[in-house]
Amino acid sequence: MNSMSPEVALNRISPELRPLLSSVVRNGRVGLDSTSCLRITDLKTGCTSLTPGPCCDRFKLHIPYAGETLKWDIIFNARDPELPPDFIFGEDAEFLPEPSELPHLVSWDAGDPECLLQLVKELIKQYHLYQCQRLRESSRLLFEYDSLLEDPNYGRTMEIYAGRKNSWTGEFSARFLLKLPVDFSNIPVYLLKRQLAFAVFGSPRVK
Repeated sequence: MNSMSPEVALNRISPELRPLLSSVVRNGRVGLDSTSCLRITDLKTGCTSLTPGPCCDRFKLHIPYAGETLKWDIIFNARDPELPPDFIFGEDAEFLPEPSELPHLVSWDAGDPECLLQLVKELIKQYHLYQCQRLRESSRLLFEYDSLLEDPNYGRTMEIYAGRKNSWTGEFSARFLLKLPVDFSNIPVYLLKRQLAFAVFGSPRVK
């Protein structure tokens, strides 16, 4: 995996695709862990070696989700940039999103800079449903999930990631990422020592 700044990555992307990627790496904050933008790595091209650069049209998208980092391969065709991209969902080979629930894929508009970002958000919603379905393979995890759903503070924003099954026991663990309804407004200010400045005020006669 090659790490690079968003600007360097964008400069390697085919100019026709660059507006779509610019929105992703500059404004792509999704889910509960939205402290940083989505990242792209492993930039490659499907063009021949005779094609003048920059012409990268495929890459790996890193998506923070439920404490994990999803790594999806996105494949465009720089020679026909009007076509929607193909997706490879890493280890989640069983994740088959429903096309009818992906309006930005069905009505793909390469001229809309937000189209790819909105499509990724729609796919993440589908991925959430896929992970919820996986919980049905474990009655214990399903019970925990249903219990959390009963609380309106958690159910609407919860992210779920079910791990790989243990090859010996057939069991698997799951991670639930929740946004806690905590009010920090009444927490008193805490002063660090390095933020304090000491001064001595004495009588004018004292030098």
